[in-house]
Amino acid sequence: MPGAITVQVTGLKELEKKMIALGPKIGRKALKGALVAGAKIIKKEAQILAPIKTGRLRRAMYIKTMSKPNPFKENVIFGVRHGRKMMKKNLDAYYWTFLEFGTKFITKISFIQTAFQNKKEQALEKFKEILAKKISQLVRENV
Repeated sequence: MPGAITVQVTGLKELEKKMIALGPKIGRKALKGALVAGAKIIKKEAQILAPIKTGRLRRAMYIKTMSKPNPFKENVIFGVRHGRKMMKKNLDAYYWTFLEFGTKFITKISFIQTAFQNKKEQALEKFKEILAKKISQLVRENV
């Protein structure tokens, strides 16, 4: 994916210890929910900053989770739908890269990068909050 941004959260040793104590299934559940909550903040900001002509670009933005073999590592992907299959659903926003990165004829707008820069701190705080909340909730349910 062009211009992929990778964020690695470190320094959450207490939460990491709690997740390991919970076990892989429960830890993954908590981690996934927290990552999606943080990603939603960035997605919402990107939708606000995206140029509007038909609204297709805003509707085509999505968040997807991908599990890794390690139960304490998760991937969350924020992307924009495009391609032939999405044409049928009126979600083919193939032109998003032209707007985000610019071309010879189109000045770049960088709405996704700007959304990330604007909301990364807020998304991290939301991630921490939701992760702590989910861990305590799952501990109560499994005790």
